[in-house]
Amino acid sequence: MAVSAGAAAGAAVTGAVAGATPAPATPLAATPAATASTGTITDVQHIVILMQENRSFDHYFGTLSGVRGFGDRATIQLSGGYSVFNQPNGTARQYPWAFSAGSTEQISQCNGDLSHAWSDQHAAWNGGKMDSWVSAKRTVRTLGYLRRSDIPFHYALADNWTICDAYHCSVLSATGPNRTYHWSGMIDPAGTAGGPAYDGGDESGLKWQTYAEALQDAGVSWKVYQNAADNFGDNALAYFSQFANAPAGSPLAVQGMGSVPSVTGRTPDDIAAAIKADVLAGTLPQVSWIVADQQSSEHPYATPEDGAHFVHMVMDALNADPNVFNSTVLLLNYDENDGFFDHVPPPVAPAGTAGEFYNSTSIGLGFRVPLIAISPWSRGGWVNSEVFDHTSVLRFLEVWTAAIGKPAGCPNISDWRRKVCGDLTSVFDFANPVYGMPSLPDTSQTIGLSTCGPLPNPSPVNNALPAQESGTRPARALPYQPNANLDHLEFGSGGVIKVWLAMDNSQGTGDTSAHFAAYANAYRGGGPWQYTVDPGASTSDFFNCGSNYGNGKYDLTVVGPNRFLRRFTGDATAAGKNVAVTASYAAAPGTGSTALWFKLANNGSTAVTFTITATAYRTAGPWTYTVQPGSSASECFNAVADANGWYDYTVTVSGDGSWSQRFTGHLESGAPSVTG
Repeated sequence: MAVSAGAAAGAAVTGAVAGATPAPATPLAATPAATASTGTITDVQHIVILMQENRSFDHYFGTLSGVRGFGDRATIQLSGGYSVFNQPNGTARQYPWAFSAGSTEQISQCNGDLSHAWSDQHAAWNGGKMDSWVSAKRTVRTLGYLRRSDIPFHYALADNWTICDAYHCSVLSATGPNRTYHWSGMIDPAGTAGGPAYDGGDESGLKWQTYAEALQDAGVSWKVYQNAADNFGDNALAYFSQFANAPAGSPLAVQGMGSVPSVTGRTPDDIAAAIKADVLAGTLPQVSWIVADQQSSEHPYATPEDGAHFVHMVMDALNADPNVFNSTVLLLNYDENDGFFDHVPPPVAPAGTAGEFYNSTSIGLGFRVPLIAISPWSRGGWVNSEVFDHTSVLRFLEVWTAAIGKPAGCPNISDWRRKVCGDLTSVFDFANPVYGMPSLPDTSQTIGLSTCGPLPNPSPVNNALPAQESGTRPARALPYQPNANLDHLEFGSGGVIKVWLAMDNSQGTGDTSAHFAAYANAYRGGGPWQYTVDPGASTSDFFNCGSNYGNGKYDLTVVGPNRFLRRFTGDATAAGKNVAVTASYAAAPGTGSTALWFKLANNGSTAVTFTITATAYRTAGPWTYTVQPGSSASECFNAVADANGWYDYTVTVSGDGSWSQRFTGHLESGAPSVTG
């Protein structure tokens, strides 16, 4: 069987940390698909969605190699110049810390839940400043994380399939609102159909259409696998009146509210048995949602080990007929982050965006949570860094149902989310499937809720930035090519000085909008400021740095998707006011690849020397350029050839130590790449 080069390379990608055992390389099974491959999304016969509970991305995968984890170089800065990882803890500070460091396995598995309501999720987010995790959650346990040795099965899933490291929950809130988004595409912030379902406990009596009903209307078979009496309240269809009051025997009652047969008397085994029976009988629905019991849900105190065993049983049930497994997309995601820390600021809509505010407060996106796509078309240890949220799952279903001739739409998803969040299709390579089930770690050891009773509240045993596993992973192509520059300084009367920043999304390859956020690191308050830039478009904004705003000094950062970052520092009253640097993307001379170009302009009256230093990804340099008054110089750096598209350069100028500009990000070529 032919295997794509990317998939084959990805199969061998593993990482290592001290004391951890990397997952084995993936054996490539030769089991064929059930039907002839078309190389398109229509090869998917079944979509199975298993949403687990309450784990953030950093909490589970911050140390995984090749993802945007604890080794992220493109992070925002907290007030006082601290790293976003170095969080305030009362009068002290604390980095993320491993639950299992200097502790017992029981503590790493039974770490307990944290506050995660609308109020404290927004307090931790703090308008995007991301600096109030410990105070909002009222415990330093918010910064606790797990390692490969704690959750080897989860790491093996990432090693063998595709993990998304820019997948966000939908709401800065609790389980109910996020599951409402996941099943229906909104929380009804205007309250026109039983909402707003914005906080935990608000999700009842809802009346708008769910996606299950859209599938029913389109003639697409669907089902919820659950034990209705032991589902931890996680079947979001029950939040809706049309399901809660569905007549006995109706599709909504049978397929949406019914229970799997009791075979063993143990819910996870019964669910797996029901799936296996349908697989073997050829009656597995086209779309399935799986709702775990509390013990299997991974909701603290429910353990990752118990959750891993349940996921493993579901996978084995699908693989009871390998032809079914080889024609199925299994999406494993998490409803929200509980109260666990994640370092990436979620994209949120600009003020006033329709459908994205409740009581003048941003709904989301929420914090990052894991999503692992398990299918023949996502094998190989890939990473996808496109921005997604729970509505992306619904949009993937939209694309798939349209492709198979039974379109089922979701009108509830806001226009803004459709612009900013992808539809998951970039996760898959339908032309190059890798069939079969690889060898995975044993998950037969389970703990159970009775073991995870009240435990001593663990405390950190160290206080340093966690080490992330070394190594890279194959990365899927992304649809945008963000850019930003300090456009110019504007001097007005009365000491008014404005720094103008320009943000650009004109060179992407897709139809996705790019989200940017601008931060004031020093000299002034406010922000961050949020921007959504449509494909083919650009925008600009100014930031006061005159009287009452630093008296000419400025320190501004712009962040965007996939580790994009620009930082501009200077003093508008110093010599650097007469120089300008403009970054752009254009073909490198003599090649067809896109390169990063710098234009270095000197608008002053004396010669200046610019220095460009590679902060990462390259060992060459630095490079210096002397530019005469009224002149400019240009230079290109072929990051695609030098570092798989990754770049991180800092530009300084002679005669003004306050002036510097940093440019970091990734050049997209439209083809698969490698993580930075």
